[in-house]
Amino acid sequence: MSLAYNDQHSCPPNELDLTIETMTKTFVWKWSFLIGAIILSCPTVKAQSGLPLQPIDLESFSSFDSPGENWKLADSVFSDPNVPHSLEVIDGTGILVNQPNDLAQSNLYTSWGHGDLELELEFMIPQGSNSGIYLQGRYEVQLIDSWKHDQVTFGDVGGIYQRWNAADDSGFEGRRPRINAGRAPGLWQSLRIVFDAPRFDESGQKIQHARFSKVLLNGTVVQKNVTVTGPTRATGFTDEAPEGPLMIQGDHGPIALRNIRFRKTGSDNVILQDLTYGEYTGSQLDLSDLEESATLMSTGSIEHLQDYVVTSSDSVALRYKGQIHIPATGVYRFQTTLGWISGDPHWTDRRIGGAFITVGNQQAHSHEINQPTVHTDVVLTQGVHPFRFGYYKTVGWGPPAVTLSVEGPSTRPIFLLKPYQAPQPAERILISPDSDPLLLRGFIEHRGTKRTHAIAVGHPESIHYSIDLSAAALLHVWRGPFVDVASMWHNRGIQQTLLPLGSTVTFSGYSALHSADDEMLQLIRYAPAPYPVFTYSFGEAILEDHLQLLPDSSGLLRTLILSDETDQKVFVIIAVSDHIAPISDTRFAIDGFSWYAETESKAAIQQVDDGQALVISFSSDQSNSRAQYSIIW
Repeated sequence: MSLAYNDQHSCPPNELDLTIETMTKTFVWKWSFLIGAIILSCPTVKAQSGLPLQPIDLESFSSFDSPGENWKLADSVFSDPNVPHSLEVIDGTGILVNQPNDLAQSNLYTSWGHGDLELELEFMIPQGSNSGIYLQGRYEVQLIDSWKHDQVTFGDVGGIYQRWNAADDSGFEGRRPRINAGRAPGLWQSLRIVFDAPRFDESGQKIQHARFSKVLLNGTVVQKNVTVTGPTRATGFTDEAPEGPLMIQGDHGPIALRNIRFRKTGSDNVILQDLTYGEYTGSQLDLSDLEESATLMSTGSIEHLQDYVVTSSDSVALRYKGQIHIPATGVYRFQTTLGWISGDPHWTDRRIGGAFITVGNQQAHSHEINQPTVHTDVVLTQGVHPFRFGYYKTVGWGPPAVTLSVEGPSTRPIFLLKPYQAPQPAERILISPDSDPLLLRGFIEHRGTKRTHAIAVGHPESIHYSIDLSAAALLHVWRGPFVDVASMWHNRGIQQTLLPLGSTVTFSGYSALHSADDEMLQLIRYAPAPYPVFTYSFGEAILEDHLQLLPDSSGLLRTLILSDETDQKVFVIIAVSDHIAPISDTRFAIDGFSWYAETESKAAIQQVDDGQALVISFSSDQSNSRAQYSIIW
């Protein structure tokens, strides 16, 4: 199976009030399971990530200090979500496993210490199990099975655990996660922590508390700027210090961890000095030779890049010169964002902007055509180096919004230049369902493309999904808040997209139906109550797509009903993935144990161009054919 982009299509205008009739008459979807699928989309470009993190070696215990007998390495693990504390292990390496018992339940410490730290990992928590990650061995982020908990506390997954007062046997502080972003037991979950260590003066007196700058669980921010005044409960150490080892709790319950990566950071600063600027205009703006190809409009000395920014909408080029102070030898990542470049394919063959950076004799950075955000890594030595930065813009649409940041071995990302921004209203426009399911149409970004005929469906029970109406293709499911529509509704929108909130699972986005012959799938109508039903024509047949909540709120039940006659064999695609693991004939773990699919009847795994496809057949009765499966996460 492969994807192809219809290059006859151009991105729609800002308005979103396309009628169903317009959609179905103008855009026709064709697909074949073996031949491919056409996806109508407008490309978008993601911002780049920070400096790479260093992986912890899980081929041995070389990164850890004296692991107890409850700790082992594994090639693979499996946890039955219906069995408490279930964690089966296949011997090997690559996965860190804790299986405590009455005689072995020790905590695990890294053999190295840290101060400020960025940490990423994946974990699998069995049903009813409990563990935690302790930064510096002292400050805990809770890892526990909190699946489907309506009300969360500091003791739920993603919580900052409370401190303890032994004098009166009571807890205090602690911070609950903003939302419950936890997944079903037995699934792999992701955790990212940005931690600021406590600060001490020369006499050893603490002058600044430890702080969790950010904690993300399954891609959702669950903690931000949370100060902890001292070690949390069940800590490895009772004092505080500039550095300490990472600790994983081992005495409460089984847990598996993999892809553990970290980067020690610091509070050093990258400083610019002796800065001058030059603003240029002209019909031919070329950053390599501005003095020859453009007209100098203004020049002068400044203390910071931010002191001179362009606020007009005219075509412009701006060049800064000066010195840059690099605090430590190592790799530095320079990143620029040019706000007027959207990735719109209309500008593929025209240069509408660019940027460059040179440090010393090195061209550290060259911003390519039609890319909103780019980054370059360059090795720099400690000390002061000549510095040049410039950009140009050849289109209108407002002042040039330019961002320049740098990140190094002893620094967090530092913004050397932030864009000019006109006053904005509220940053977010949040929409929530009331007493009935809420259907909200709009553009939705999906795996780097903009789905232009999508709809988001929200439920009062805080379980939501999005679907591409042109292909009966599920895009996302999530729990928690519903959507943010600021990008779509404010000032006619910029990206014009709905933003799913909460902890989101992203699907492959393939059509739910396939057949041996090309057929046309066209949306006819949809009805919102008592739960959404989407009705399509499929050749001479009619397809009804029923999506409702499972009674126990574990996920979604999808029922596809094919009415009338069709001369060809039709199948339902549940998932397309690089990794589909059969748990039984009717239960499968998808995307490397990211979500579960359960079927009424036996399903089959087929090899396709893009990996594996999980498919089921329609079962027939006197009037129609029916296929059903559940999505659990």
